[in-house]
Amino acid sequence: MRRFEAIIKELEGDLMEMANLCKEQTENAIKVFMEGDKNNAKIIRKKDVDIDLMEINIEDKCIKSLALYQPVAEDLREIITVLKISSKLEKVGDNASKICKLLLKSDIEGKRYNELLIVMKNYLLDMLDEAMDAFKNRDEKLAIEVYNMDKKLHELFEQLYRSMLTKIIENPNKITLYTEIIFAGKYLERSGNIVASIGDRIVFMLTGERIKEWELEEEIKK
Repeated sequence: MRRFEAIIKELEGDLMEMANLCKEQTENAIKVFMEGDKNNAKIIRKKDVDIDLMEINIEDKCIKSLALYQPVAEDLREIITVLKISSKLEKVGDNASKICKLLLKSDIEGKRYNELLIVMKNYLLDMLDEAMDAFKNRDEKLAIEVYNMDKKLHELFEQLYRSMLTKIIENPNKITLYTEIIFAGKYLERSGNIVASIGDRIVFMLTGERIKEWELEEEIKK
């Protein structure tokens, strides 16, 4: 099984590289969105293909490993988790691309700075860092924390949403601008949901149980 362990290590490296590119894409997407930089938005959109190719490469390695080594129990859960995480990271990359698409389709020129978008983006990137640390270090406690961090990101989005609604009422002629900011925040929130589910998958990898199952059991007991 030494070869299988080497493949797992290789897949870990692939996932870390993919996560770093997702972070970079998210960081840059918010930057160009707020600066109204359509030229760089096009570049970021094109770079999303690299994330798609990374997912395909990881999936191919996982399928070959399943066929060659027929892993069971913990080893099987590791491969399944790698597959799931790569799929979720691809969706995070898609959301960064969609933020750029918002800008590219917009008729509004100029900057659209928003402090809450920056706070949301930074919080999301911290979530992703901790999720990948939890995976790399096989840290169940940290994985659970990542799962629960999503609540704060949702609260930040609700704050952004209310703020933009107030601005729409005060400046109805800028409704398109404020709506675009709401959508950018929504894509960040969706990425937060995805990263939280990575925490859930890591717990499954380590314990064979899902956090969602625990929550359902608690609901049944009430």
